Amino acid sequence: MTITSYQVQNILRTYARQLSRGQRLARNRAAYQAQRNDQVNISIEARRKQVIERISSEIVNSIGNRVPGINEGLGNIDEQALTRLSLEFGRPLDLARDEKTGEMTFKVVDKEQGQVVETLSPEESGHLADRLYEITQDIIDRNMI
Repeated sequence: MTITSYQVQNILRTYARQLSRGQRLARNRAAYQAQRNDQVNISIEARRKQVIERISSEIVNSIGNRVPGINEGLGNIDEQALTRLSLEFGRPLDLARDEKTGEMTFKVVDKEQGQVVETLSPEESGHLADRLYEITQDIIDRNMI
């Protein structure tokens, strides 16, 4: 059996391709390791805080669009937060969202008659919205496992 020069050249060419592919993979692997070392690892507490903030913002954004008795999927967290805010404020509050601007407006409600007695100023509503967000975060933090 004879081995032709074509077969030898073919084997050498294949071997050279394998070597260059291995070198390319090694370079890519080194570059990937360098990128991986640049990643920031977030602690469990930071992840928990991010989740709480995300859930709180969604709940607060949905409070103005709620229908009492229907939106109870989150265990009435929205109602708990609004009740706690009303207790802190000293009078029963309700919340409405302006459809055009998306701003939250707080209203003082007469419990006995169920009617709006007073609409609060935008500054006071903004302050109460911030406090509502904090209360919602606190409730979610307590309820999270």
